[in-house]
Amino acid sequence: MRRIFLSLAGFVTLFSLTAIPVQSTVLSTPTLQSKPPSEAQTFMGTVLRDGEKFVLSDSATKTRYTLDNPKKASSYEGKTVKVTGTLDSGSNLIHVETIESVV
Repeated sequence: MRRIFLSLAGFVTLFSLTAIPVQSTVLSTPTLQSKPPSEAQTFMGTVLRDGEKFVLSDSATKTRYTLDNPKKASSYEGKTVKVTGTLDSGSNLIHVETIESVV
C-alpha cells in the first residue's frame, strides 16, 4: 500500500511539474516610428552666410534655420526672402524647395 502511495505521489509531483503552464515573455523591440512627411511651409527672413553654409535669420521669432541647399541660397545672401520648404525641427534645417526675393 505504501509503495502505491509513493508511486502515486511521485506521479502527481511529476505531472504537476510538467503541467505548470509556461508563461513566455516576448520581448518586443520598438519599431522605428517614421514621422509622416511634413508639409511644405513658408519662412520669411534674411539669408546669411555662416561659414560654409547659409542660414535664414527670422528677426520676428529670433530664430535661425540652416538651409540645406547652399547653391540656391548663395545668390540671396543678405537679402530678405521667402523660403518654401519642409522643416526638420530636430536640427532646425529647412529642406529648401523654393527661395524668392521679397521686395
